[in-house]
Amino acid sequence: MNKTLLAKLTISFLIFALELFYLFFVSGFFYNRNIAYYFDYFTPIYLFFIFMPIFTWFIASYALFNMLYNKYLYFKPEKNFRIRYGITAKKQKRQCLIWPEAEAENLQLVIGEIHEKDGAKKEKPEWLTMDKNGLYTGIIVFGATGTGKTSACAYPFLDQLIKYKKEIYKEKIGGLILDVKGDFWKEAAHILKRSGREQDIVIIEPGSGCYFNPVHYPMLDSKIIAERLYSVLENINSNDGRQDSFWKDKSIRLLSNTIGLLRLCMGYVTLSDIYEIISDENRLKDILHHAKNIIKKRIGTNVDVSSDSLVLNELKLIISYFAGADFVGLDERTKGIIKSESLRVCSDFIKHPFKETFCAPLEKLNFPGFADVLNKGKIVILKMPESEYGLTGKIIGIMLKLDYFRTVLNRVYKVLTDKSVNAERPVVFICDEYQNYVTSGDIESDAEFFARCRQSKAINIVLTQSYSSLKLKLGSEEKLNTLIGNIRSSLWLSLSDDYSKEKASKICDKEYKLKITENITEQDEGASFNSYVGGLISDDNTISKGTTKTYEKMPSFDTDDFANLKINQAVYRIYSGNGIKGPGIVYLHPIYRSKTKSYFDAI
Repeated sequence: MNKTLLAKLTISFLIFALELFYLFFVSGFFYNRNIAYYFDYFTPIYLFFIFMPIFTWFIASYALFNMLYNKYLYFKPEKNFRIRYGITAKKQKRQCLIWPEAEAENLQLVIGEIHEKDGAKKEKPEWLTMDKNGLYTGIIVFGATGTGKTSACAYPFLDQLIKYKKEIYKEKIGGLILDVKGDFWKEAAHILKRSGREQDIVIIEPGSGCYFNPVHYPMLDSKIIAERLYSVLENINSNDGRQDSFWKDKSIRLLSNTIGLLRLCMGYVTLSDIYEIISDENRLKDILHHAKNIIKKRIGTNVDVSSDSLVLNELKLIISYFAGADFVGLDERTKGIIKSESLRVCSDFIKHPFKETFCAPLEKLNFPGFADVLNKGKIVILKMPESEYGLTGKIIGIMLKLDYFRTVLNRVYKVLTDKSVNAERPVVFICDEYQNYVTSGDIESDAEFFARCRQSKAINIVLTQSYSSLKLKLGSEEKLNTLIGNIRSSLWLSLSDDYSKEKASKICDKEYKLKITENITEQDEGASFNSYVGGLISDDNTISKGTTKTYEKMPSFDTDDFANLKINQAVYRIYSGNGIKGPGIVYLHPIYRSKTKSYFDAI
């Protein structure tokens, strides 16, 4: 029973008892013998005449006190009432939240606590969780600067995922973490160490002792590597008008043939070698001459060269490219633009710190790629913030990302022929400020990876500022829609630009809402102009007001709702358990907040 109702009934009963006491013991009403004699003739209904007015008096007592309570107590704020009358309130014990721990066999991500759909506080909140079915379809987080993307999403999500079966060598999670700001890598390394996975950290940075060649993939077609390099150019250029098919095709062909020439002639290729060949005509002539000598030497021998026929044919095609109209036949201005664009991704790697780490000799390489790293459950962290390393950090980040994507997708079919490949291990890709690394190549693209990676047990968590920033890098609305359409789950923290707010509002679906329309009509008959008041007056004036209530299908969250979200507060639409959860409002738990403390509790 409600405590307020119980108090009302108790006090009403006390008033009623006083009335009975007065009636039977003070007023002397039943002392009159005539009244007693009168009731003797109505014995069967004696109780009715006695208890009916008594029951009425009790109802009147309750109504009297309820009226006094509503007038003098109920509408007074409880805090002010207690202060006014000197009543000290007892401190209520805070109800601790119970963090939803998953079973050891289940992969789960807790996003935050959910109350009412509109964000209103609920006495017993629930938890918003994603199971492995949802995690393998990816999650993208949008939020303007300072809304809590990193502290409330990236850090706590990583903290939960890397603990999954961390003691089991064949099942612990491996992956890639990209950091563009410079603070993510440090906290990520701290989280891994705190979870006992310090030995699984692989940090890539100039001078870190980790040597990585982003173009050394002997088994990969040279055109794919050239496509990766041009993807970097597309991201850097941000659709500035030079990315039409002509310039793209010419640049990729130049890079592809240069890589193929170095492979066949030198046996090893680096970004500094590519720069030298493209920028120095004499160096190009020397290696072309060397390529011709290789062909003459092999053809002039009596040894069976059938095994080398493919290599020789490829070398002949490369020589014909550099001697033909596709290269030599271009006018100097066009050739200069193509060479200039191609050199943008190589120019920084002739400098000492970058050349030593990313153009190291073959025998010095200790990071050959992600195939071995993911097979051992390692976590690769790129420690090259743009503020310190400029575009070089972005180039390495994109090349790492594309190599990671291809390796993850290849696990599905490689496990059929190579039993050493571990395709059962979940892998995670976390990228903060994703707009700095997003690409949309013809051969390798992020959208294509997100569409196909579920079978490879890939968890993708990408965070970006807005839809506008992604559209700028991708270059078109169609590419943006394709990308976000292949990521099933979305979180929207506070958004600042109109395009992003409208996009988010549309994605959140629609629902039927009550729409109230009010119309006020004023009608004057026989109105005449009055020069004194300077307007029309009438003796017969009619004003009518009409209200229309209809249910219309409107966005679940309007554009203003996304602008008014507070820090660590987000709108969610999550895929989990083979269904969609939301849209609704979720209260995120930053890495520094206790798991048992609610969003509404003081930090």
